[in-house]
Amino acid sequence: MRKTALRLIAILVVSVLALSLLASCANSEDKPEKQTDPNAITIGVLAPLSGSEAYYGNDMLQSYKLAVDEINAAGGVLGRNLVLYEADDGADPNMATQAASKIISHGVDFVVGGYASGATIPTLSLFADEDLMMLISCANSTDITKLGLPQSFMINSPGTHAVVTLTELLKSLGSKKIALIHQGDAYTKNLADICSTELPKSGFEIATVEVMEKNTADVSSIVTNIRNSGADFVYWCGYHADGSNVIKQLRNGGYKGNIAVGDGSASPELITACGKDGEGVYVTSPPFVEFAVGGKEFSDAYSAKFKDQKPGNYATLCYDTIYLLKNAIEQANSIETAAVRDAVQGIEYQGLSGKIKFTPEREPAISNFIVLQIENKAFKLIELDK
Repeated sequence: MRKTALRLIAILVVSVLALSLLASCANSEDKPEKQTDPNAITIGVLAPLSGSEAYYGNDMLQSYKLAVDEINAAGGVLGRNLVLYEADDGADPNMATQAASKIISHGVDFVVGGYASGATIPTLSLFADEDLMMLISCANSTDITKLGLPQSFMINSPGTHAVVTLTELLKSLGSKKIALIHQGDAYTKNLADICSTELPKSGFEIATVEVMEKNTADVSSIVTNIRNSGADFVYWCGYHADGSNVIKQLRNGGYKGNIAVGDGSASPELITACGKDGEGVYVTSPPFVEFAVGGKEFSDAYSAKFKDQKPGNYATLCYDTIYLLKNAIEQANSIETAAVRDAVQGIEYQGLSGKIKFTPEREPAISNFIVLQIENKAFKLIELDK
């Protein structure tokens, strides 16, 4: 009888412990426990730190780090330090969702980053489900806006702004027939689709739309199609890793017209990879640091911190992202998502990349696109009549 009673007591104790453990697990799933300094404000960073777009991802991360270190040295935000927690999305949708889960599990307060739109888009609903606000520094497909998620803000101007800038460039050059090349993903196809819709409204003819799969070595058929189309202008809507190959094959294949690339190829690495064939190529570019007010001071600080490396083309936007978040938190006097989100929605912040304010759809209200041209192995700023 006594043994039976002891067994019942033991079973009861084990059951209570098991229920406590399950409850603890459930609570941790509802609200992930922060795995860094509990007094810090932790910012998750989603960026391609490996793969073909790693140049951009590491530049993004370093720009965030520079801003965070400056802010912490000046006393932090609401008396609390900022801490970054990065996760590599590889510019790949599957890797990105894994990286997003990693960020969520870490218990961050906010998320920044997002380079490739195709990799960023699948993560946004995951962050929204966890009541996490994301400031998207680089990805700019209008498909982001179409999701209608109130906690996702686009810092980089969308493709609609790029096409306005492209239209100004085309008019200045007297171009008439435009060939478009995209790579079939969320960013590049979105940009090509906007061009196909908007450029004819300004009197331009779309001569041909070509699709190039990523990492395709031989694009001679695309070159032939473009030459046969009579296009006097080619707009590459893809990323720089493949863009240099397209530009070289266009020139080596006898194409004599003007060539421009979108912001996904606005990298000094494009100049290096293209060599002599890159001379004269135009870029509809995000705000390049060397042409920004205060850009020299930023570049000097960046190079001093990161062993003489130079900031890339999204550095200004990423640096501004952290300072915009700082200002919003201070305006809200809180790190609660709803309060900070409302502060971001109404903010007007003058940063390195220009003035940042948002439309009701959480896109930039003011375009930050500029036009560059490769000349003597460097980017030159082109001033266009508006």
